[in-house]
Amino acid sequence: MKTYDLLLDVGGTEIKMNGLTTEGELLLPNHHHVPAYAQASKETILTHFRSILLEWIETHQATAALRAIGLAFPGPFDYDEGISYMQGLRKYEAIYGVNLRDNIQAWLAESGYEKRPIIFENDATCFALGSFYQQTTATRGIYLTIGTGCGSGFIEAGQVVKTGYGLNAMGMIYDAPFKGGIIDDYLCVDGLRKLAEVHDYPFKNGKELAQAAYLGDVIASEIYHTFGQMIGEALKPFVREFEPQEMVFGGQISQSLSLFEDGIKQVLAPYTPSLRRSEDSTSATLYGLKKIIEKQLEESKQ
Repeated sequence: MKTYDLLLDVGGTEIKMNGLTTEGELLLPNHHHVPAYAQASKETILTHFRSILLEWIETHQATAALRAIGLAFPGPFDYDEGISYMQGLRKYEAIYGVNLRDNIQAWLAESGYEKRPIIFENDATCFALGSFYQQTTATRGIYLTIGTGCGSGFIEAGQVVKTGYGLNAMGMIYDAPFKGGIIDDYLCVDGLRKLAEVHDYPFKNGKELAQAAYLGDVIASEIYHTFGQMIGEALKPFVREFEPQEMVFGGQISQSLSLFEDGIKQVLAPYTPSLRRSEDSTSATLYGLKKIIEKQLEESKQ
């Protein structure tokens, strides 16, 4: 029987799930998507998590043995304890201060399952690790998820960089000062919206703006190019210090990298890391989470 880790990429809109065997094989060819109910009540959120976890375990218990459960969560979050501290982000506010690890262990016990390691990690950190291990040439990289905010991870020789290079206490850049605010205010969909407003351009979302640009809309193309320049401006101090060989972009906006990569390159010069977008941000996140589980399980044996 296969042994696997159950992995969840927990977002504000959806939760993506899959299992990865100890040999690195996905249990399902396509990730399982369920709604997040992130703005619901505490009872609804917890009941939902209980349902999707137990349903998954029951479905697969005859063919695969569960080793551990991993959850990639956005912050603020106490990843060591398994406690969410999100407030003012329009997601998971109702479970502020709730110990999810204790709840999951209780759900397992109530359903007759043995206790399992429950491991939490930042979703951007997981994406960074997974993206790093999807390639074989770079030894230093910066990995970014650009969506409602800017997630980041710096990887060197397969290890997450937590200190130095201008990084904050979590090894991230989202709160670094930028343009009178912080990077998180600008390297996100709202940053794209602000640039559209400068041009009095109607903005619904990044996808529609990209479609217009690909169809030849000059103003839409200019907005994306300027967005790339802004990304380059925000990242240049970190690129100068860290000297990454590659920069990888995840999240929905990254699908339009071809529209803004020239702007990034212009501003980053003379630094020339390779730029690429993640083909599957969820897979990268889940593979990265598996790496973290393996590391923690190995450390627990020592």
